Amino acid sequence: MKGQILNIEENKGIILGEDGNRYEFDINEWKEKITPIKGMKVDFEIEDNKAKNIYLLETPKPDLITALNMESNIKTFGGFGAICLLLSWIPYIGLALYILGLIFLTIAFKKLAEKGKKEILKNWLITILISIGGGIIIALLAYSALANSSDILVFLVYLTFVIAAIIEGILYKKIFLDVYEITKEPLFKTTANTFFWGGILSFILIGGILFFIGWIIAAIAFFSIKTQKGE
Repeated sequence: MKGQILNIEENKGIILGEDGNRYEFDINEWKEKITPIKGMKVDFEIEDNKAKNIYLLETPKPDLITALNMESNIKTFGGFGAICLLLSWIPYIGLALYILGLIFLTIAFKKLAEKGKKEILKNWLITILISIGGGIIIALLAYSALANSSDILVFLVYLTFVIAAIIEGILYKKIFLDVYEITKEPLFKTTANTFFWGGILSFILIGGILFFIGWIIAAIAFFSIKTQKGE
């Protein structure tokens, strides 16, 4: 049976068959390496009124103007968002740049998620929560450590920082590998690995340096995304 994907949400989707009926399917029945998206024409089998063994026949051609605007926005928001995070250490304006960077990158990742990788936005929002939540905990522990001259609290500050950095590094790797799958820009793979090792090595100074380098590479990668052209 041939048909077209009408919708995909998380791990479920719906296919409109050429017989006019709609068939639900589980993402595990998708047999291609690329991510399925709305509008794809597919070939599938029917079992218990559900689509099974789904194969891609044709990928929908995006509207050129929409594609250009989408990728231009991703490049702009992603690139400048990464730059803002890089410059967030600057006194007085650092916090404003940090917030602006988070907003820009959230917009970029949302647009990328709309291309078929919803995990990108979800993982990004989790990293924001970990970053902000971890920062608050570290600040409170550091204040208590200074007030009480406690070596245990100093150690807890260090431990909290390392744990948060490791988790962020793992999530960043997932995020930027998914971005690579969508954009095919190889620098995103380098970004992913740089953040991952930055998290793993966060217990020493080189971890922080790798995170800084990671955002430099990320900015370059975003600005290097190739805009689709008409055929």
